[in-house]
Amino acid sequence: MTDDNRRYVFLSATFLSKQYKSIPVEALENAVFFFGSKRSWLFPATREEMLEARKQSAKYLEFDEDFKSLIRHKEDQKQVFWLLPGKDFSEGSALLEALTDPASGENYLPLILDENWWLTEFSSKDAKYSQDAGLIVKNFKQGEFDYDAVTELLYQSNPTLVPTLYWAES
Repeated sequence: MTDDNRRYVFLSATFLSKQYKSIPVEALENAVFFFGSKRSWLFPATREEMLEARKQSAKYLEFDEDFKSLIRHKEDQKQVFWLLPGKDFSEGSALLEALTDPASGENYLPLILDENWWLTEFSSKDAKYSQDAGLIVKNFKQGEFDYDAVTELLYQSNPTLVPTLYWAES
């Protein structure tokens, strides 16, 4: 059973596609999907998108229909962020800010996308996932999706979020 005050943030569509059936329904229902990929890689609408999806190392087009239905359901709930093609973490921040934190009853705080904060106020001793402030800044400024950097960004911005690649209930 999951703790009702935790909101999991799944960071990889590929990893999630392989484990979603083993995750409790309550955890999935409350979760946020925060993906570094393009929506069109899973749901291509044109021939060009289909060709681009086929070029990806992840086999997005082979994800099962139940998993794709889950993603559409989460999109309907406004709980899915796709980093690409825009590479704009402020859009992910807006998605989180519109959600209520079950631990506090308040909306989530914005992602800390302030380079100065990371380089002067962030203390590596307070890091949980990545101590490299420069990497975290580079990651959000360039619209990259290094898992450790994204995880630290999410955690520092909203410590009650539980960013994860692999389901392992603790």
